Amino acid sequence: MRRRLLKTVTAVHKWLSLLVGVQVLLWIISGLFMTAVPIETVRSEHNIRKTEPAPFDATGMLSLRAVLAGGPTRAELIWLAGEPIWRLDRAGKPDKLVHAKTGAQLAPLNEDWARAIATADFKGAGSIISAQLIIKDPHIEYRGALPVWRLDFSDGDETRIYVDAKTGKVTARRTNAWRVYDFLWSLHIMDYNAREDFNHPLVIGFTILALLLGLSGIWLLIDRLTRKPTRFARPQGTRTTLP
Repeated sequence: MRRRLLKTVTAVHKWLSLLVGVQVLLWIISGLFMTAVPIETVRSEHNIRKTEPAPFDATGMLSLRAVLAGGPTRAELIWLAGEPIWRLDRAGKPDKLVHAKTGAQLAPLNEDWARAIATADFKGAGSIISAQLIIKDPHIEYRGALPVWRLDFSDGDETRIYVDAKTGKVTARRTNAWRVYDFLWSLHIMDYNAREDFNHPLVIGFTILALLLGLSGIWLLIDRLTRKPTRFARPQGTRTTLP
């Protein structure tokens, strides 16, 4: 009975190794990268330019009452590329950007403003080499709100900064480190398209199989450690003759 059970567990362990072994290796490699590389580096936080708040001068600026007169439900005074801007929302959604001194409406942002915002945000080496307004079907590396400006820099990390065309916010910073991380993340959670869902049946099924692989391996190890040594009897009728 013991020998039959051992044979069954050995077969299960072998076939599970063939089935999930590669995925287990990918989990280990991707997990090692995620723990070894600081998340701040992946997010390119070291290249964010820290700016001191500009001195506040309300002279000649549009009042809060004036900017709310058109129907916005929320107003926030911000600084974009060194300029005072009213960021207005309507019913919880971005509405428009208004220059606090000239009253000019900025949203959707034009290319000059997008370049100025990205340049003010980035302190790394290199400069902007291209700018593109994305309205639909963005690259897999960007999964935020649209429309968005994509600014490509000439640095060695191939940095891309994404600026929301409606709010002026920097919504994403992408570098080669982030791209490697994102690719390994897709392998880790086995969501190769959206790269966001880690509760789908495929990864759950492989996790269960990997658990069975580990349990069967533990069982085989315990069996090997607790098994009594086998004595091999010398066949009768044989004699060892020394030269």
